[in-house]
Amino acid sequence: MKTRILALLMLVSVAHAGDSVDPVLDRLAKVDRFAFGGTGFAGVISRGEKDFRIILARPSAEADFEKLLAVGNAQAKAYALVGIRGLKPSRFGQISGPLRDSTEEVVTQRGCIVYHESFRVVLKRIDAGTYLAYTGR
Repeated sequence: MKTRILALLMLVSVAHAGDSVDPVLDRLAKVDRFAFGGTGFAGVISRGEKDFRIILARPSAEADFEKLLAVGNAQAKAYALVGIRGLKPSRFGQISGPLRDSTEEVVTQRGCIVYHESFRVVLKRIDAGTYLAYTGR
């Protein structure tokens, strides 16, 4: 009986290990603002940009940004599109088309000022390459 219980516990542990949560991706999926560069009174780098940089540095960055695009809020989708635009411009062209008419609102921040912009306006800046410097491209 003890052997069966131990075997079951080991099986459950292995199953859960495969379902591990990515805290960076999870945090970025729920980010409250889309911001690059210094923000706020002190001009600090936003948590979203820090998480974006962590994901960008990964070997799985392209897949992670695709996942973020699928599960994230509007701000997260904007970060995902910046990453995809920098890593694989042809893929960006494919996936951004349907989003060009989006009426979804994105909370953005530049310096100390917070804006509420339509997704299509933010997407135009991404498409124009405004944020490419943050991807190392």
